[in-house]
Amino acid sequence: MRRLALVIALFVAACGPQIDELERGEEGRVVRAYSGDTLELESGLRVFLAEIDAPRGDATYAAQAQGELEALALHREVLLAYGGVKRWVGRPREGDTGTPPEAAIAHVFVRSEGGRWFWLQHELVTRGAAFVRPRRDNHARTEALLELEAHAREAERGLWGRRDYRPLTTRTATNIAIEAGGSCLRGDAPYRIIEARVAEARTFERRASLTLEGASAEAPFTIVVFGENFSAWDGPSLAGLSGARIRARGPLGMFRDQAQLCLEHASQLEVLTEDQPT
Repeated sequence: MRRLALVIALFVAACGPQIDELERGEEGRVVRAYSGDTLELESGLRVFLAEIDAPRGDATYAAQAQGELEALALHREVLLAYGGVKRWVGRPREGDTGTPPEAAIAHVFVRSEGGRWFWLQHELVTRGAAFVRPRRDNHARTEALLELEAHAREAERGLWGRRDYRPLTTRTATNIAIEAGGSCLRGDAPYRIIEARVAEARTFERRASLTLEGASAEAPFTIVVFGENFSAWDGPSLAGLSGARIRARGPLGMFRDQAQLCLEHASQLEVLTEDQPT
């Protein structure tokens, strides 16, 4: 709780945005929100909010998530701060000889009408307008965000009150992976949170595989860590997770007719205690 209190104190500081370990970036005014996790500055710079995601398009709660972002940030001064990779560069469209689209990947600090600064990701996650999505190259504040998300989920705030976003069972995750059909390494793979117990944990030279309870023997479900992600793993011992109750978040897909969830960083995996709320 002391850590959470310290984190909260950062967001109400009137003397300026307390970016701490983050690197100070651009300043500007927000002129548009594209979804619940993407905005645009008056300079034309598009900004993806680092370490979180929100529903978009015609997904359940997408309109509400965008509305929360607009209420918090639209037409207000902001400061960008970086804790990982700073830019996303899109692929040029076929036949397009122009410059590929580019966007910042940043933590955003907003100056309120009263002159107080707050951390935008904190507010969105606390309200249940976004969920935490750490990446291998962007996870500087994931620990604090996960704690905030847990409180929002327990209180069923925002999207957590909708069935679509509650943590999946193994069987439901298997069905979604089968429906998606592609690899969990693809960028368009559905990103979900799953809670289950590990039936068997196995590690190999270049990968780890956690088989979860709750799937049928004919269609097992595994959480996998591959290649460089496995080599750089700095979380709990994967080989020792047999029998552990876990919460994992990542993209779902299929490999050789087997449903999988891919992990790329230890921040995507939480080992739960028996009395910890789901």
